[in-house]
Amino acid sequence: MELLIPGLILVALMVYASTRIKRTAAAAFEAETVETDEFIMQKPAGFLHVIGGDAKYAFETYSKDFGASGADDTRRATATLRIDRDRTVDHVLADRMPKEATVIDDITEIIDEVRYRVVETEWSENEIEFSGIHKLAEHGGKVYDLEARMLRDTTGETAAGIETIVDSFRVK
Repeated sequence: MELLIPGLILVALMVYASTRIKRTAAAAFEAETVETDEFIMQKPAGFLHVIGGDAKYAFETYSKDFGASGADDTRRATATLRIDRDRTVDHVLADRMPKEATVIDDITEIIDEVRYRVVETEWSENEIEFSGIHKLAEHGGKVYDLEARMLRDTTGETAAGIETIVDSFRVK
């Protein structure tokens, strides 16, 4: 009997902590606007914004879901933003696009007086098929390269999420 009350208190604390952890983890995958002094974009629900990740990225996100049948360890979709100085869009694209990639579309668009180049590609890596989009902008002596990758069989919310990230990306 003497252990019943402390045991109940301990169980209550564990339930409380578990609930808070689950709530915090779920909130991390909610939609949000990511804005810095240099760029702005929308991160859709179902994607996690990596904070304090790889230093070479100004922005990094990945989908909650993984692939299936042979791609079990691969995130269904990822997006990263790199910012380079003293380079051109063509040089950055040549360095970052997979060598075996096939270009599906290559367009230029101008938004708020900033020229963006959007290149869509497809390729295979280790028998896994990918689709990718590079959205590049040259502004203020810097090249911004937003690279979105997804498993080629990705559809639904995850594919729409990548589209949201790419479409909403703007350089300030």
